[in-house]
Amino acid sequence: MSETPVPIPSGSVPAGTPAWSSTDAASWAQAGPAPWAQPMWSVSALLVSVVWAIAVEPVPPCSDAAPCGPDWGGMAEMGLAVGLLFWLARLPELTLIAAPALAAIVAWGELPGAGRMSQAANVAVIGALAFGWAAARERLAARSGQRRIAERAAGVRHRLPEPVGPLARGRLPLAAGLVLCAVAAVAVLLGLSGIRADEQHAARSVQATAQVISRGEESVQVRTDDERRITVDAFYPEDYRVGSTVTVLEDGSWRRLVAEPYDAFGWQLLVLVAGLPGLSLLMVGVLARRRAAALRRAPVPALRVLERTDHEGRTWVYAADDTAGRTALFSCLCTTTLREDDEPADRTEAEGQHEHEVEDCSVDTRLHEAVLLGALYEGGELVLITTDHAGDPIVLRTVGPVRLPRTGKEPLLDAPGVTDTDSDTTEPEKQAWTDRIAATLTPTGRPVRWGPGPVSRTAGLALTAGVATGLSLAAQDLATDGFDWGLLPFLGLSILINLAAILLNWRVIADSTGLWLTGAWTVRHVPWEQLRAAKYTDEGGVEIHRSDGDAWRLTGMGERRLERRLRLRPSYARMTEEVTALHAHPQLRPTEPSTPREHGLPLGPFLLLLVGLAITVAVTR
Repeated sequence: MSETPVPIPSGSVPAGTPAWSSTDAASWAQAGPAPWAQPMWSVSALLVSVVWAIAVEPVPPCSDAAPCGPDWGGMAEMGLAVGLLFWLARLPELTLIAAPALAAIVAWGELPGAGRMSQAANVAVIGALAFGWAAARERLAARSGQRRIAERAAGVRHRLPEPVGPLARGRLPLAAGLVLCAVAAVAVLLGLSGIRADEQHAARSVQATAQVISRGEESVQVRTDDERRITVDAFYPEDYRVGSTVTVLEDGSWRRLVAEPYDAFGWQLLVLVAGLPGLSLLMVGVLARRRAAALRRAPVPALRVLERTDHEGRTWVYAADDTAGRTALFSCLCTTTLREDDEPADRTEAEGQHEHEVEDCSVDTRLHEAVLLGALYEGGELVLITTDHAGDPIVLRTVGPVRLPRTGKEPLLDAPGVTDTDSDTTEPEKQAWTDRIAATLTPTGRPVRWGPGPVSRTAGLALTAGVATGLSLAAQDLATDGFDWGLLPFLGLSILINLAAILLNWRVIADSTGLWLTGAWTVRHVPWEQLRAAKYTDEGGVEIHRSDGDAWRLTGMGERRLERRLRLRPSYARMTEEVTALHAHPQLRPTEPSTPREHGLPLGPFLLLLVGLAITVAVTR
């Protein structure tokens, strides 16, 4: 349904600025990255392959012939792998450098001399890195294509209007990145200093052969040839069997095992914890500064568009002739620009005035005519000339990069309070909320499906890999050293198989007969006439209640309070809302039955078998 956009005063539109038509906008949207280049695919591929490589990599015991020293190469591998999980999604520019670097380290450091299974896993890592590099390259190429299409559609260029305000984008990430990188550099120096001190002690020390007589949590007790009983710190006491012979280095009160030189693990961990966010923030800051500076450096393309702001604070941009607001081209976070001399002298007074305005004014979600200035592409920085609630011209600038909308993601045009279904909500408010959800549904006749999103599937894969790895290690220790109370936490990982199966493959199908509910272990059917309610609980679980008092539950799906704070609407929350609307409005229900194939299969038994095979391989290896 069309609406009349709030007009922009003609004097605020630069001369000769063309309207961005739906045809040109569609060409711009189609020039986006290919579906295979979406970050979720490359992130999932890298995560699974890295977990596989870690799980099958043999860990040789510490010995005099092969001491367990500081592993800087392994630290670099782990750091690049963890960093790429974020860079693949948000920083393709950094991915083009980091992915080849990690692939080279894996090829030269892990493949030679490795076992067949370890080689296969590391080849999979290299393949995932190549795929991620190609996806990042595709995304950057798509950005260049989008920029060229937008420039052709604009035809003319204009300088930014005043006031644009001070160039502040990127300052905070740059400052924070520099501080964190400095912390990482200091940690590297301290780690190297500890290694040098250990080498100096070892050069002055006296060697003594000793026999292991007992093992502690982080030490071993040995008896030397001269019948002295001493305790020596050990990071890996399980590597030394009782009765085996070890070599001890002694320099006064300083002593250690020859097999365990100083390990700078703590400093290496600090390098990763500080260095990875620091490097990411530095790149974010540099890109933001460069893109923001490009807006001021020369005239930029200008296009007439429509825009609206939703209750999440995001600005959504539409083609100039899309007066129904059906197809959002992109979204971004914006703020009003001010001159440096327009800043209030009394900040406290300004903040109080702002809070008063927020309390008195509702969010204006109407479509507004606007002028878009800047190089238009995913990740870019823009300036918008538009109108405020009263229709007066204002200038907005982006405070974050332009993002293409995810599939199914739409602006939140209803006030958050309207969609609140807590117990303290009155019955008329609940009915109004249900009617609003129903108004967004389009009856198609075909069955409607809800299931996990990419974040949920990635978490399920990571959880499955963690459970399989933990239980395999516990089973291996149980077979070699017997039962120990310290194994109980690892054995308790088995209860997480249920959660992993839910995160990976929960499914709800609505068809003409009712709801088909696929959990971790079973598939259940609830006819429409027996459906009582669908709820998303405060504990993060989903409950489908029947009229006979029975209920189907999915636990551990999310965290409702955090989702409210972040204004998120995950698929399981949307499912409960839309199922409630279908229950209240029978005319919206699908008219066709679903097939057994659409119901899916519970993943619990399959994951249990997979974990069992991993344990068997670990014990028999």
